[in-house]
Amino acid sequence: MMIGLYLLLNFAVLWLVARSAAATGRALIAMLLLLGFVVGSANNLLEAVVYGVLSLRQALAAAVPAAIIFAILSPLAVLLADRWKNGSEAEAAGLTPMKLLIVVAGAYEVLYWTAGTLVYPYIAHFYATKTIPPVYEVASLQIVRSLIFFAAGYPLLRAGLRSAPLIMGLVYGVVGGIAPLLPDNPYMPADIRFYHGIETSVSNFLFGLIVGYLFTRARPLRPAHA
Repeated sequence: MMIGLYLLLNFAVLWLVARSAAATGRALIAMLLLLGFVVGSANNLLEAVVYGVLSLRQALAAAVPAAIIFAILSPLAVLLADRWKNGSEAEAAGLTPMKLLIVVAGAYEVLYWTAGTLVYPYIAHFYATKTIPPVYEVASLQIVRSLIFFAAGYPLLRAGLRSAPLIMGLVYGVVGGIAPLLPDNPYMPADIRFYHGIETSVSNFLFGLIVGYLFTRARPLRPAHA
């Protein structure tokens, strides 16, 4: 049941991204695969390893089926979105790269710590037996994770993405927040996954809105296709 919902949510978001993207064909498939795997698996597994929830070997083992799933869902989403044909690329917004990265990292830090502080009373008992890194290490990790999240979506944003704030909000909030926590796993009980799901889906959705807005605020994107 939960596996089916996990697949459905991921596919629905990838299909929506494909419909909104200016890129087409194999390039779009590669962009969706990168986006789905990094946002929906790799970046979350990185944090799980640092927090001691998973060992490196367990994380790598968990990454393999995720990679296979997104390798299947990505071309399927492009096919059903009718995005195999070549399309006209949209203009990318003019940006100051350094300023963009600083704001992206800062926004993620604020959202991460705010959401984490609000949810922590409900999950404290789970992490009581874990070795949590010092605050400065956690903060440093979130800078890296924010840039990984952004890098995963950059090819799509650069090529052109209609309604970018909403689309990126759904990608980060659903693919990177709700969906990965739905299936049962031996490392995190259902109640902890529930609270983490609320935490990450809301904060990631807001982060996606910010990323999409920052990337397109200079000038609007031309329609990718009719």
